[in-house]
Amino acid sequence: MDEYLEYLKVVKKRSERTLYQYRSILREFTRFEPITPETWKEYLNTISKNAPATQRNKLVVVKNYLNWRADRGLLNAEERFWNEAEPPRHTVLPKAIELDEVRRIIEACDNPLYRAIFKVLANTGMRVSEIVNLSVHDISVNETARIRIKGKGNKERIINVSKDLVEELVRSGFFEKKPSVRSIQRAVKRYARKAGIRKKVTPHIFRHSFAVALIERGIPLNKIQALLGHANISTTSIYLKIASEGVEVPKII
Repeated sequence: MDEYLEYLKVVKKRSERTLYQYRSILREFTRFEPITPETWKEYLNTISKNAPATQRNKLVVVKNYLNWRADRGLLNAEERFWNEAEPPRHTVLPKAIELDEVRRIIEACDNPLYRAIFKVLANTGMRVSEIVNLSVHDISVNETARIRIKGKGNKERIINVSKDLVEELVRSGFFEKKPSVRSIQRAVKRYARKAGIRKKVTPHIFRHSFAVALIERGIPLNKIQALLGHANISTTSIYLKIASEGVEVPKII
C-alpha cells in the first residue's frame, strides 16, 4: 500500500489531502486481504452500509489500487473479478436556490467583508475552501480581472470576473483579515435568516446556483465543467437535472 501511495504522490502528483483519504480507504480494505472472490464479496457487503457516494469513492480507490498491483504482477488473480463491481447509481441532486434568494442574502448582509465574499461565491462558483485559500497574488487586473483558483487535487483554473468585484473584495480587507470556512458558513446562515429564507443555506449553494444559472443561459457543459473545476463532466451534468426541475435563474448576479 505504501508503495502505491508513493506512486500516486510522485508520479500522479496527488495532493496530501487526496493521499490522506486514499490511505484511510486502503487501510480499511487491507482487513480483507489476501484478495479472493470470497473476501471481495465480504468487502462489498461491508461498504454497502455506507452512503452511495462513499461507496462509489471507495470502489474507485480500491479498484485502481488492485489494478495497479495486478499490472505489476503483485497479485496472483488471473481474472480481475473486482472490476465487475458496479457502484450504486442513486444520485442525490445538489440543492440550489434561486438567484432572487441569492440577491436577498447579499442585500441583507451589512458586513462589507462577508458581502464581498458572498458576491465572489455567487459570481464564480468557487468552493468556500477555495476562497479562503485565495491569495492577493492569485488576482490580476488589466482590462479585465482574473482570479486563479487552486482547486481539488492542486488543480488550477482561471475565471474572468469584473474589476468591480475584485476591487470590492480587496477594499473589504479580505486579504488582511481572511475569515475561516466555519466563519463564512455561519455568516451565510445568519444573513439567510435575516433575508427571510427558511430553507437550509450553505456557502456551497451559491456554487450550485451559479452552475444552474450558466446552464439556463445556454453555456456549453464542457465550459461549465472548466469553470467549476470538475474532474469529470458527469458531475457537471447533474445540474442539467436541476435546471429542468424549475429553478428559475434569469441572470448571474
